[in-house]
Amino acid sequence: MPTSTQEISNAEMASMCRQFANLMSAQVNVLEIFEALREGTDNAFMREVLYSVQESVEMGRSLATAFSRYPQTFSPFFISMLRQGELEGELDRVLEELAEHYESRMQSEVDIHRRPEAGAFDLETVASVFQWIFIWLVALVAVAALGAGAIFYATGPKMLPGEALPNILLLVGTILLLGVVVFSLGRQRSARAARRKKG
Repeated sequence: MPTSTQEISNAEMASMCRQFANLMSAQVNVLEIFEALREGTDNAFMREVLYSVQESVEMGRSLATAFSRYPQTFSPFFISMLRQGELEGELDRVLEELAEHYESRMQSEVDIHRRPEAGAFDLETVASVFQWIFIWLVALVAVAALGAGAIFYATGPKMLPGEALPNILLLVGTILLLGVVVFSLGRQRSARAARRKKG
């Protein structure tokens, strides 16, 4: 890992995110993107970090995990946004949003999210990190309920359509699963609408 204490400015972060988003939209290979990003910066520290992150990605780590190895350089906000983009399959959109985030803070030398005060609690970051964990847990409970209801009907002695327990399990599982699907589709629709509005 790099030993230099040099910072990466908000302007450099904005430029990196914007270039990354544009190259991803053009379906350029992620390893080639890192090479282009290194060639496009005059910041030696940033080149060194990008090379190390590229090596982590080559070893099979996700982008969020690779960048999270540098907590003094990349804020929890940046990491959680990348993780969200990877989970949703909309990394280019998230990188565009990150570029705008850093562009709005170019008057500051570094990202204000990067150095929270001791004991500070960043609710936005925590919510972003745990949102999809919660959704996956709900989806898991829904599948388990549907599976249990189906098993009751398949193996239970004299199980009739009027039996309460399997019907309750099937109803709860269906409602939870529909909730997860509607939530996911709603987020994707709002993200696409936001992109069209920006474009």
